[in-house]
Amino acid sequence: MPPSLIALVMMAFALPASDGSAAPAVASAPPPPPPAAAPSATPAASAAPAAPPVAPLPVLKGVDVYGTDRFDGAWVKTRFGDVLQRFFGTEDEAERKALAKEMVEVILAEHKAIGWIELSPIIYYDRGGVMKAYVTVDVVERRDMKKRLTFGLQPKGDLEDPAGLLAAWKDYQDTYFRMMHKKEIGPERAACPAFHCLGGYEHEALRPYGERFVNDVPPNEDKLIRILEADKDPEDRGAAAFLLAHIKDGEKLVSLMLPVLNDPDALVRNNAMRVVAHVAMFHHDVPIPLTPFLKALDGPTTTDRNKAAAVTWGLIDRPEGTKLYAQVIEEAGPTLLKLLKLEQPNNHDFAYLILKKVSGKDFPERDYAAWEKWLAAAA
Repeated sequence: MPPSLIALVMMAFALPASDGSAAPAVASAPPPPPPAAAPSATPAASAAPAAPPVAPLPVLKGVDVYGTDRFDGAWVKTRFGDVLQRFFGTEDEAERKALAKEMVEVILAEHKAIGWIELSPIIYYDRGGVMKAYVTVDVVERRDMKKRLTFGLQPKGDLEDPAGLLAAWKDYQDTYFRMMHKKEIGPERAACPAFHCLGGYEHEALRPYGERFVNDVPPNEDKLIRILEADKDPEDRGAAAFLLAHIKDGEKLVSLMLPVLNDPDALVRNNAMRVVAHVAMFHHDVPIPLTPFLKALDGPTTTDRNKAAAVTWGLIDRPEGTKLYAQVIEEAGPTLLKLLKLEQPNNHDFAYLILKKVSGKDFPERDYAAWEKWLAAAA
């Protein structure tokens, strides 16, 4: 896979906030280091403690609306520009939740046709140190709820953590992101002893986790499957999805992840589709059905759509992927055009790659008229 696509894969696989809040997800590139302190002209013993450097605020680069034509990103940015800047500029979780609630309540009050709404904010870090913020207002209109909100009921099980694997995965995940933010490791895809690795286990600080997961997941497979299916805690279900990627049977793994596309929690769906995306891209011998992911391309959340797009790309980019082009065009062409028109990179960029692949065309990514004309002729 070309380096540019590896970068896109890593970007698209940013983890969403996992606590049900509107906290921004963070793209997988690390943040810039704090600026070095200026040398002091006085002896260190008598110098006053230096004030901690002030981190630059993210620059709001794009605002999208998905799921309705009743208002658009320009309206949101005009209506809530100051609120959005405060949202991305605060580290106070309570303030962030209050600001998100304020925006949602105003939208619902002014647009009665909206039945469900969620803010999907993501911050991207680039090598130049500029934090770029994007937010998508994900919407489902009342008339579309039976079609686009088709998830199962919340599980009610209260299951034990088998061999402490759930706790170990969460610790690994926290360690990985902390190290990445400190630039101790990079976001590049690492060698993986499983069907999916969040950040690999090559670094000496991460190696013990990988050894534990490889050794302890297979004997606890049945218990982890039960957690994935029935535990009431979405973080535990999401961790189970990642852990099960360490089993040896790829076809069984895919069969376990497919029902999770119906999970009521976006985090759990995100993790399951991320696992399948890695299988699609890097394990071409494992069969994966395309149809469920074409449906998920129009999912209610940003992470539903970008993971479904990653799976779709992985399947059409396989050696036999040309056989799927017609199905993608027929079943998902209009949806891909909607995604193409978004500013959000992890939705827009994959849509562009998929459209170029299945069409054989190389129209500019923002030449919507050319893409619409092509689709009308291809349909």
